[in-house]
Amino acid sequence: MMSNAATLEGKARQQTAPPQVDRRVVVEARGLGKVFTSSFTQRKKWAVKKLSLKVYEGEVFGFLGANGAGKTTTIKLMMGLLSATAGTIELFGMKPGHPATRARVGFLPENPSFYDCLNLGEFLRLSAALSGITRKREVERRVAESLFLSRLVDEENTRLRKFSKGMLQRAGLAQALINDPKLLVLDEPMSGLDPVGRKEVRDAIVRLKEEGKTVFFSSHIIPDVELVCDRVGIIKEGCLEKVGQINELVVEGAGSVEIAVKDLREEAASGLKPFVKKFGVAGEATILELEDSETTTLVLGKLAREGARVLSVTPHKESLESVFVNEVARRPGLVAEGVKNSAPRRRGRLAVLSRR
Repeated sequence: MMSNAATLEGKARQQTAPPQVDRRVVVEARGLGKVFTSSFTQRKKWAVKKLSLKVYEGEVFGFLGANGAGKTTTIKLMMGLLSATAGTIELFGMKPGHPATRARVGFLPENPSFYDCLNLGEFLRLSAALSGITRKREVERRVAESLFLSRLVDEENTRLRKFSKGMLQRAGLAQALINDPKLLVLDEPMSGLDPVGRKEVRDAIVRLKEEGKTVFFSSHIIPDVELVCDRVGIIKEGCLEKVGQINELVVEGAGSVEIAVKDLREEAASGLKPFVKKFGVAGEATILELEDSETTTLVLGKLAREGARVLSVTPHKESLESVFVNEVARRPGLVAEGVKNSAPRRRGRLAVLSRR
């Protein structure tokens, strides 16, 4: 569970996020869509559908979604690794595959794979050369900065085959930083990291934001997203369902309220049943759980009139995790428009089996 200090840290970062007015758009998708066709059934499915999104300069944007929701496909479209079926996506106002675009982007895929015969320093120098950095002094400066930010300074001469999964993840972060990118795109950067490693990656993201860089990352670890992100987007079955600042998505008053009372008579409790979701007992106290905060004043007034002694009133604000879970469970899957019946009808044994 997130500590109060960590929660306050996250809230402060959200509240001090610079306004989006007059900020440069770094990533812009308009009606973005990607269809994949099954090689066996020829059935078509939208992996990403009608996605429109803007990511602004200097912000940390969290991309949330269940497995198979379209996060990685969206990131591959953003990086120019896939071609869009519909719509467009631009980075710095240019196409993702443009050389000038790639020179300003750092990328960490979900499952990075490296030359395990190299040590970390050799790998980072190779990455620098592939990024077009050739001056020896500049290469060494970039390597040192990348090692520092990824907390791998002591592992420069260690071969990558000896790295754990978490260390490989941080090595991937180091190579993503080697070209001093203006935009950092991270696909599940916390994957495989222990709590200390996760904190170090979070701290690195915060430092990059303070340097004016833009960070776009997907994650399943919602408390980390809540701590470091200025805005989040929730994608479900290829569609962007919600996007906004965390304090906009997590609405005040949306959570339940718990009231602990003593000396509550049975008749008074019966009169409160229409307003109380659940009654409980904790020692000598009776616990009243209200559905939301709107009825709190009404219930407190009734308790006062009945002579009950109120011990505590505890609001439970809705969390980003509950918003995400509710959004994912909200409605059934979508079928690609215009391609639902595009698979050719198959006859013979396969058709007979499919009807059983």
